[in-house]
Amino acid sequence: MRRLVTVLLSLAICVSMIAACGNNTSSGTSGTSASTEAPGGEAKTYKVAAIFGGSINDGNWNETQYNGLMKIKALGADINPPENISDADSAEMARTYASEGYDLIYLTTNSYQDYCKPIADEYPDVMFVQINGTIISDNFISVRIADEQQGFMQGVIAALISETGKAGFIGGMEINPIILGSSGFQQGVDYANENFGLNVEAKRINTGSFTDVNQAKEQSISFIEDGVDVITPMANDASVGVMEAAEDKGVMAIGCGLGQEASAPTATQIIVVKDVSVAYDVTFEAFTKGELAATEVELYGANKGVVYLTDWMVDVDQDIKDKVEEVMAGLVSGEIVVSTN
Repeated sequence: MRRLVTVLLSLAICVSMIAACGNNTSSGTSGTSASTEAPGGEAKTYKVAAIFGGSINDGNWNETQYNGLMKIKALGADINPPENISDADSAEMARTYASEGYDLIYLTTNSYQDYCKPIADEYPDVMFVQINGTIISDNFISVRIADEQQGFMQGVIAALISETGKAGFIGGMEINPIILGSSGFQQGVDYANENFGLNVEAKRINTGSFTDVNQAKEQSISFIEDGVDVITPMANDASVGVMEAAEDKGVMAIGCGLGQEASAPTATQIIVVKDVSVAYDVTFEAFTKGELAATEVELYGANKGVVYLTDWMVDVDQDIKDKVEEVMAGLVSGEIVVSTN
């Protein structure tokens, strides 16, 4: 789909490398092996692994990261990433990858950080990239995805299109990214109220699960029965339940991942995408150049094309479209800052 906001940065981070294939999988692990030119000009075959906390076809958080690995696969690598790895099991998985000679290991959820940082300390020659992490060391790089910006745009749009004056947010597990997304949703509704003369109430809840579709659907129906006429998820696989509830009950839905409109073909208004694959583009390119190092956690949001909007999927007033574009442009430019406190 075309983006409402054109992000030129995506052109700048395209990886241009000579590709070759090679893969080493054992002990139930898997990853990619990509050939490119290493620092100094010599040929180097890189082995890249990832550990996923959920399903790679969740249409949201994990799937966009899987898409990032698929971009590496396009260089000629083979990929077969493990899914649904528990926090406790992530350390052993990381140790297995590191001991098998992988050069770069992605940790796809911040709940892995405390388990896997000690493994990184054991293998100083292996680089770890923690998505939504907080720790920086020589071989452990953290990047933060702007979950609050996604929630903010969901809130702004929900407030602008609501007719009952009530908008709902259904989150999954109560971990920091979802907490930030929920807070961003509230800030988005507040922003729309203050700047566009509205009086919309934000109703928010985290169900505690990324996989319980029925629970998310039941909670959504409860919101709808309380007068919510626009509802939006941030719950990975369980987001399907939110979208289905909107479709079944005839209210409006704002998706949080590409393809979610399939669960709500008439209810979906627009999707606020959070494309984590962009972080893979940037970090992998930097790694192959020997430049993957950081002194602080870098933010990946609308400024880097991680958070963006699809086209509208229904007819809405041009005035609403203009307001949404205006707010989105403010996020891209940095004029609008969403609080993380």
